[in-house]
Amino acid sequence: MKNYLRHFRFLFIALGVLLVIFIGVKIAAGSDQKEYTRTNDQCTETERVFDYADKLTDAQEDDLRELIAEKEKEVGCDIILVTINDSSIASDYDMMNYADDFYDNHMFGYDEPWGDGALYLDNWANGYCWFSTCGRVEMEYSTYEINELIDDVCATVNADPYKAYKTYVNSLSRTMSGKAAPVYSMGIVLFAAFIITLIYVIVGVYHNKGKKTTTASTYVAGGRPVFNDRRDLFVTKHTTSRHIERSSGGGGGGGGHHISSGGHSHGGGGGRH
Repeated sequence: MKNYLRHFRFLFIALGVLLVIFIGVKIAAGSDQKEYTRTNDQCTETERVFDYADKLTDAQEDDLRELIAEKEKEVGCDIILVTINDSSIASDYDMMNYADDFYDNHMFGYDEPWGDGALYLDNWANGYCWFSTCGRVEMEYSTYEINELIDDVCATVNADPYKAYKTYVNSLSRTMSGKAAPVYSMGIVLFAAFIITLIYVIVGVYHNKGKKTTTASTYVAGGRPVFNDRRDLFVTKHTTSRHIERSSGGGGGGGGHHISSGGHSHGGGGGRH
């Protein structure tokens, strides 16, 4: 039994180290939490959920307000949701102008008017939506990330608007806090460790079961064959060259940058559900 455990000691040590690292990362992520203080005293609007299309219940609106208030302190950005039901706003351009003007007219921005924040506009008359960014949010979000957020919201908004709008708030919070969504829970890590150990044991047993007890030199005097003639022969030389493609793209923010009618910098992008 002791020899058996010694055979797998490196695997157990590696799994133990991975487990310790996982726990340490979780603890560090929790202790690194920062809470911002809002410094924009020119914006008098305290509402964050403007459900003009009446797609949410009163209880759902309250839950979203609480979630937004919590996330705003964590990331230092205003988080606005606006739903409308207006068929006259029928293009991405119209949606962009409506979203930007709504943000500008209320002087949203966590740090200052027209500062750090974002607004998600959803038009239920035709399914058009627009994600408007400003300040640090504009600098953080690339076009790809903007499209990804819109796709995630649109995937469930028709069936469950409340769930979709929570996706908007949580996704924005994760991106702005620099924390990716948790992919591996403790249970998954332990289960994966168990599966790896089981596979390793099975492979080890199978390997030992079919292991040869004799080799070509087992019955050779001295245990080592002797070769009297040793020569190195050059056979041929062949060289192959291959061009390696390199990515030239960057992952910077500023996706959809433009200047609003009010003269303020915004980013953003649109979609449809």
